[in-house]
Amino acid sequence: MKIDNVRTMVLVGPDDHGVGGQSRHWHVLLVRIDTDAGLYGLGEAAHFQDQTLGVRQLIEGKMKSYLLGKDPFAIRPFVTNMLYGGLPPHQPAQSASATPFGPVAWAVSGVEMALCDLVGKALNTPVYNLLGGQYRRRLLVYLDRSTPADLNDLDAWRRLAVEAREDGFTDIKFDLDYAAADYTADSWNRSLTLPQINRIVERLTAVREAAGWDMEIAIDGHMQYDVQSAIRVAQELAHLKLKWFEDPTPVVNPDACVAIRAKSPIPICLGEVFVAEQFRLFIDRGACDMIHPDILFAGGLTETRKIADYADLNYIPMAMHNNSSALGIIACAHVAAASPNFIGLEYHFHDAPWIGQIADRNGQPLFEDGHVVLSDEPGLGLTLNNEVCRQYLASGERLF
Repeated sequence: MKIDNVRTMVLVGPDDHGVGGQSRHWHVLLVRIDTDAGLYGLGEAAHFQDQTLGVRQLIEGKMKSYLLGKDPFAIRPFVTNMLYGGLPPHQPAQSASATPFGPVAWAVSGVEMALCDLVGKALNTPVYNLLGGQYRRRLLVYLDRSTPADLNDLDAWRRLAVEAREDGFTDIKFDLDYAAADYTADSWNRSLTLPQINRIVERLTAVREAAGWDMEIAIDGHMQYDVQSAIRVAQELAHLKLKWFEDPTPVVNPDACVAIRAKSPIPICLGEVFVAEQFRLFIDRGACDMIHPDILFAGGLTETRKIADYADLNYIPMAMHNNSSALGIIACAHVAAASPNFIGLEYHFHDAPWIGQIADRNGQPLFEDGHVVLSDEPGLGLTLNNEVCRQYLASGERLF
C-alpha cells in the first residue's frame, strides 16, 4: 500500500461566542491522505482563522511530494524527517537548520493525524492502540467560555457557568485578559491595575457562586502579563480554588514562569504552542505545575504522547489545549486515552454547533455528560459529515 494523494480543504462558518464573548468566523483546515489500496485517512491542521501562515502550502507542497509513493505506516520517520532532519548522506525534507516548531510543526500535525487514522484503519484497530493502548474510554472535557460580551453583567457571567453545568460539564475556563478589558488603563504594558484586579475578582466570584464549589474553574492569561501582575492577581483569586492559571506571562522565558509559580497559590499550566523540546526545557526548570500541549501545534499525536510521557516521568499532569473541530477533538481524545496523566481536554465551540458536526461517529454524539466517549472503531473512528462540510465550504473550495 502506497500513498497516492494528499489533499486539503477549508471550511468557514460563524462562532457566536468567540474570545471576549464576541461573534466571529472560524476556519477549519482538513487533510485527507489517499492510498492506492482505496484506504484514506483524515486529519486537521492549525489554520489560524483566514491565514494559513504557510501551513497549507507546506502540506500540499513539500510534504505531499515527500509522501507520494511512500508507505503510510512510516509515521515516525515522516515526523522526524520533517521536524528534525537527518545526517548526510540522507537528504532531509527540511534543511539542517530548520527549527521544529511553528508552521512546519503545525503542518506536520495535520498530516500525521491523517496517517494515524489511515494506519488504524489498515490494521482494523483504534488509534489509541497505536499510541500504546487505552487507559480510559471516557475523556473529561472542559469548556472554554472566555467571557460574556457584556462584562458588567454579573448575571451573564453566572449564566455561562450554569449553562455549562446544565449541559453536563463539570469543568470550565475563562480568559483573564478579557475578563476586565473594560478597565485596561494602558494596552501597551503588561501590568494590571487595582481597579482591573478588583473587577476580575468580582466577576469570577460571581461565577464561583453560581457554579458551586464542586465545579472546576480555570483561568487563561494568554501570555499577557508581567511577573508582578500575574502574582498579584493569582493571590487575589486564591479564595476561589481555581484549577490552574494558564500562560500567565510570555512563555519564552522559563525563569519568569518559575518566579510566578513560586508565589502563586494557583497551579501554573502552560505549553499550548510548545513542541517536545520546549516542554522538556520548562519542566526541567520547574516552571509549571501541569502542561497543556496541543496536538495541532506539537507535531501530532505521537509527539504529544512523547510529551505526556516526559511529564509523567516528572509526576506532572497533562491537560490538553484544543481549538479544533470535532475531528481534532476526537484525535486529542485518542492521545488522552493512551496517556496516564491526562486530566482534561479543552473545547471552544459550544456555541458553534457546525464545528462539532463536521465529523460523524456512526450517530454517536460528540459529548456525553461532559466527556468524549471513544468507541472501538478503527482509526479515529469517524467519517466526515459531507452535508455539513458542503454547507460550510470556504469560497473556491472543493469537497473531498
